[in-house]
Amino acid sequence: MTPVGVRTDSVTVDGLLDRAAADWGELTAVVDGTRRTTYRELAALCRDVAGGLAALGVSKGDRVAIWMPNRLEWVTAFFGAISAGAVVVPLNTALSPAEALYQLAHSGASVLIICDTFRGRDYLSDSLTLREQVPQSLSLVVVGESSDPTTVAWQQLASGMPGFAPTVNHALDPAIMLYTSGTTGQPKGAIHCHRFTETLAATATRLRLSEKDCVVLYLPLFHVYALMAGMLLMVSVGAKLVLMERFRSPESLRLIRSEGATMVYGVPTTYIDQLNDPAVDAIDFAKIRFAITPLAPDLSRRVRAKFRAPCLNTYGSTETASTVIMPTLKDTVDVAVGTVGRPLEGIRTVIVDEVTGLPVPDGAQGLLLIRGPSIMLGYHNDPIATAGAFNGEGWFRTGDLVRRDAKGNIVFIGRHTDHYRVGGELVDPVEVETVLQAHPAVQRAAAAGVPDDRLGQVGYAWVQLRSGAEVTVENLKAHSARALAAFKVPRQIFLVAELPTTPSGKVQKFRLLAAVEAPAADLDVELDTEPNHA
Repeated sequence: MTPVGVRTDSVTVDGLLDRAAADWGELTAVVDGTRRTTYRELAALCRDVAGGLAALGVSKGDRVAIWMPNRLEWVTAFFGAISAGAVVVPLNTALSPAEALYQLAHSGASVLIICDTFRGRDYLSDSLTLREQVPQSLSLVVVGESSDPTTVAWQQLASGMPGFAPTVNHALDPAIMLYTSGTTGQPKGAIHCHRFTETLAATATRLRLSEKDCVVLYLPLFHVYALMAGMLLMVSVGAKLVLMERFRSPESLRLIRSEGATMVYGVPTTYIDQLNDPAVDAIDFAKIRFAITPLAPDLSRRVRAKFRAPCLNTYGSTETASTVIMPTLKDTVDVAVGTVGRPLEGIRTVIVDEVTGLPVPDGAQGLLLIRGPSIMLGYHNDPIATAGAFNGEGWFRTGDLVRRDAKGNIVFIGRHTDHYRVGGELVDPVEVETVLQAHPAVQRAAAAGVPDDRLGQVGYAWVQLRSGAEVTVENLKAHSARALAAFKVPRQIFLVAELPTTPSGKVQKFRLLAAVEAPAADLDVELDTEPNHA
């Protein structure tokens, strides 16, 4: 049965490329180093890859994992797998062998497409070991060199299969499985069907995108932001995608200039590096129409001033297939950087009270619920987590605290699951972390609530110091007390050698909390209340 409000005539993911080849066939689709590929050429390459995957036995619903950096082969592997009817499972190139093993086994991937090496790491060796450890049969396709006769060369796969006919996909067929960051436990595989293309169309309209646009993509394609709002959004309008395997500020600025980029995508680190790069002053940003990123307001204003273009703060997640709420290009600076704008066409939102679940009035804080064509179908093989992610009426529980202003703009406040109550008073851990990170000795901080018999919860914080810095816990508490209400000051502060993070750099607070409960546990987290002399 088709869910209410879901169109069944949506353009499928592979349909986006077919349309681009038909409408903009001679325009450049992908630039990868010295390789420049038109949309017509890209579509032909992807058909051949689809045929090669079919020859390996891939059929409707099978999972194909991709484990390599941004390359033309990543793009063709993605669309080829989709055309073969498979569900694509992008793997983070920073995954440890143990993390990759979990995602390969959990997804049930039957094919793994890898590069041979990247940044000094031997992915071929790791993958050969993983193939012996996963419970399912796993074909290994290698982009690059491989002397192992049990692997399949990329050139062989991309040679196609005589008589191959692309699989017919439908709007509600699963297309992509994206793993969450794993900040609260094992990552979950969010399954998206082809209908998220409706939200891509709404995004393109909101940003006035066309075949004349271009983006330099140094954000990794395995991430939902780069995949959806980068590669697939560009293909949906016939725009040019310029790939970088890894971010380097000088090279990114050079490509922005030489390729005529009309937009800039990034994260705080990339923008900071670009702003601090001496080469930035020699760049003519006249062609840049906008920049997109979730930035702090002060950094957004700096980006806007340097690029001389709107800098838009947006909202989305792995479960929503990237961006679902964003400002417009005509919004004021305060709206563009101080809010995440308004829902895209086709996206419905409601803000409800944390306790009653009833809608709250504009201006009041509450939990954000979302419905729309780009919301995931659910978590792979996890009915309990899937049931918990939606309420009884089918609304996706984002777990985020927001408020709506009088003009309909949504202001992001923070993660509800991260907030904790000390004696009934709500504490935002981001506020605590921001204060701690303002101390000159602190490189990064994480805060969380732990159970307390009297107050219900109290705040704990973990601090990683800058190299060579020294500070005591007492100093940090005094620093916090000068900026925070007493109930917000952490009860305990631990100095740690390094904060445990996911491959995408998010702090795994569940590991920090586990270390408090069982300090002897092998968590690679050193709990220390003495000065850090690193």
